[in-house]
Amino acid sequence: MEDFFPELLDEFVSTDFLKKVRVKYHFDEKQAAEIQAAAEEMLPQMRQEAFWVKKKFFAKKEWQSEDSDTAYENVAMSLGAGVDLLQESYSEKGMLLESYMVEVLASELLMRSYDAYNRYVMHHSAYHVARYHFPGSEEALPLEMLPQLLSSLTQKITCNSAFCMQPKKSVVFISELTQDETLFCKGICVGCTNTACPNRTEDDNLIRKRMTDLPLTYGYSRIFGIHK
Repeated sequence: MEDFFPELLDEFVSTDFLKKVRVKYHFDEKQAAEIQAAAEEMLPQMRQEAFWVKKKFFAKKEWQSEDSDTAYENVAMSLGAGVDLLQESYSEKGMLLESYMVEVLASELLMRSYDAYNRYVMHHSAYHVARYHFPGSEEALPLEMLPQLLSSLTQKITCNSAFCMQPKKSVVFISELTQDETLFCKGICVGCTNTACPNRTEDDNLIRKRMTDLPLTYGYSRIFGIHK
C-alpha cells in the first residue's frame, strides 16, 4: 500500500489548482475563498487517510494479448473516509454548496491521480499504461467482479450489494501495461460509453459537460436554482 501521491496533495490548496477547479466547474470568482476553505478542510483528512494500492492481475483468456510485453495490474485509489464525513457534515448543516465543492475538488484530485499513476509506472518499471479497464465497462469485466477486485487488494475499501464503494471517493480499475512504445494510454475515457459522465474526455481535449446540464439531485438543483 502506498501513500497517496504526495505531489498532488502538495498542490491541492495551491492558487493555481483551485483556480482551475473554480473555472472548470463554473464557480464565480467571489466564491474562491469558499473553495479554498473547503480544500483546506479536506487536506488534513487526505494526508492522514488517502492511499493507493496495486497488485498483479492475472487476466482472463479473452483479455490476453499475443503481445508478450503486456501485463495487468489491479489498482485501487481512495481519498479516505474523512472526506465523506466532511461532505456529510456540510449536507447535514444545509451547506449544499460547500458539499458540492467537496465533490468537485475530490473528483478533480482523483482525475489527476490517473496521470500520477501513469508516471509512477513509467518511473518504477519497464512498462507504461496502454489502457484502463473499469468494472462494468466491458463484458470481460462485469460490475459483479468489484467485490472480488477489492478483497484481493485491501480491506480499507468495501462495497455494498449495489456495488457502491465506501469510502465513496474511491476508484478501482485494471491497468493494461505494455512495453510497446507505439501504445500509450490516451486517457481514462477511451472506450467508455457513458456520454453523460461530467468527467468525460474526448481525444486529448478535456471536454466535460457542465454540472447544470446533467440530471441533478434535489439538493444540487436547489444550489443552481433549477426547479422541477
